[in-house]
Amino acid sequence: MRHTDRVLGTRRFGVTAALALGLGTAASVAAGFDVVTGAAAVALDDLAQLATGLFATGCCWWTARRARGPDRAWRVVMGFGMLGWSVGQCLWTWYQLVEERAVPSPSPADAGYLSIVPFAFVALLVIGSHRRSGTPDALLDRRSRSARLVLLLDGLIVVGSLFLLTWTTSLGGLVQAGNPSTAAFLVAIAYPLTDLVLIVIVVVLCADRKVVLRPQLRLLGLGLIGLAVSDGVFAYLVSVQAPEVPPLANAGFVLGPVLIALAALVPSAPHAGPARTARSWQWAYLLMPYVPLLVCGVLVLRRTQIGDLAALDGVEIGCGFTVFVAVILRQLATIVDNARLAVMLRESEQILAHQARHDPLTGLANRALFESRLEEAMAEHHAGVPFGLLFVDLDDFKSINDVSGHAHGDAVLERVAERLLACVRDSDVVARLGGDEFGVLVRGVDEPEKVAFRVLDALGDEISASVGVVVCAEPDPEDTAQSVLKRADQAMYEAKRDGGRGLVIHP
Repeated sequence: MRHTDRVLGTRRFGVTAALALGLGTAASVAAGFDVVTGAAAVALDDLAQLATGLFATGCCWWTARRARGPDRAWRVVMGFGMLGWSVGQCLWTWYQLVEERAVPSPSPADAGYLSIVPFAFVALLVIGSHRRSGTPDALLDRRSRSARLVLLLDGLIVVGSLFLLTWTTSLGGLVQAGNPSTAAFLVAIAYPLTDLVLIVIVVVLCADRKVVLRPQLRLLGLGLIGLAVSDGVFAYLVSVQAPEVPPLANAGFVLGPVLIALAALVPSAPHAGPARTARSWQWAYLLMPYVPLLVCGVLVLRRTQIGDLAALDGVEIGCGFTVFVAVILRQLATIVDNARLAVMLRESEQILAHQARHDPLTGLANRALFESRLEEAMAEHHAGVPFGLLFVDLDDFKSINDVSGHAHGDAVLERVAERLLACVRDSDVVARLGGDEFGVLVRGVDEPEKVAFRVLDALGDEISASVGVVVCAEPDPEDTAQSVLKRADQAMYEAKRDGGRGLVIHP
C-alpha cells in the first residue's frame, strides 16, 4: 500500500511540476518574445514573479503541516524567506505599475529581496544537518575537523573569486559610475555576494552522500541558482547601461520560486540517489575552488594582452589578497590532511590484516595464520630445526553452551586462550583452529611434550581437555604440514577415546 501511495504521489508531483514550470516558462516567454508588449509585458512579468513567490510561500507552509523534524523545519523557515522575497516583489510591482516610476536604489524592495538570504541559509543548514548514520566512509568521517577547515577555505576561494570576477566585469563599473552612498554600495554588493555564498553551500551539501533530503536539496538549490542567475544578468545589464532590462532576463525570478515550491512538494525518496549522481556532485565539489580561480586568471591574462590594466581599486586588492591567502592555506591544509589520511590508512590496513589472520573472540591466530606458520616450521625442520605440534580439544564443550549459554562458553574459550599463551614463549604460536579446537606450535624445542603437560596443568580441573602431540625431532622428507597436523588431530582423538583429560604423543 505504501508503494502504491508513493507511486501516486510521484505521479501527482510530476503533473504539478510540469504545470507549474510550464506556466512560469510561458509567462517569461510571452513577456520576453513580444507575445505581450509594452506596459502589459511589464505587468505580466512583475505579476508572474509575485505569483510564483506567493506560490512558493504557500507550498512551503502547506506541506510543513504533515512533515516532521528537519523536513518540517526547513519548509517553515523557507516559507518565511519566500514571504519576505514576495513582499520585496510586491513593492517593486507597486513602484512600476502603480506609481509608474523607476525603482530607487536602495529601496524597501531590496530589504524584502535580501530577506530570503538568512532564511535560505538556515534552511540549507537544516537540510545538511539531517544526515544518515552508519556509512562505509567511517575512515573519512574521522577527518571531520580538517574537512570543515578545507570546506571553509573552499567556500572563501569560490566566493572571493566569483565576486572578484563580478566586480571586475560589471559591478565595479556600475558602482563607480553611480558614485553611490554607503547604503547603496552595500546593497549593490549584497546581491552577488549572498548569491555566491548560497550556491557554494548548495554544491557542498549535494556532494555529501549522507544528506537524507537530497531531492528537496537539489530543487531548492536549483531555485536559488535561478534567482542568482537573474540577479547577475540584471547587474550586468545595468552596468553596461542597457536602455531596459528585457523580461526574459527575469526568467530566474519566475522559475526560481517555482523550483523552490517544487522542493516543498516533491515526495521524499525512500533510498539514496544513484551513485553516479553522487559522484557527479562530488566532482563538482572537488573542482569548485579551482574553476572560478581559473576564470579569474584567464581574465587577467586577457586584460594583459589587450593592455586594459587600469589601476586596481580597494575592493579588487582586498578581495584578490584574501583569495590568494585562502589558496595557500587550503593547499597547506590539504597536504597536512593527506599526510594524516595516509597514516590512518596504514593503521586501518594493519587492523584489517590483523583481523583477517586472528580469531575475533580470543585474539589468537586463526587457522590460516597457524597453517602458514606451520609451513615455515616444516621448511626449517627439513633444515634440521625440531618443533612440536599440540592439538588441544575441550571435552564436552557443547554441554557448556547448552547448559550455561553461549556467553559462558565464550568466556571459557577466552580463559583457555589466556592459559595457553601463558604456557609458551613469545616465539611460539597459539591458534584457535575452530570451535573448541586449539593448536600450539612450539619451534626449536627437543621435548615439546613438556609443554603439553604444562598445558594440562594450566587448564586444571576446571577445564577438561584432550591433547594430541606430534614431535618432529628428526627430519623426514615425507612429512608435510598437513600430514603433521593430521597426526596431531588423530592423537587428540585417541586421547579423547581414552576418556579425555589427557594427552597422546606421536613421534
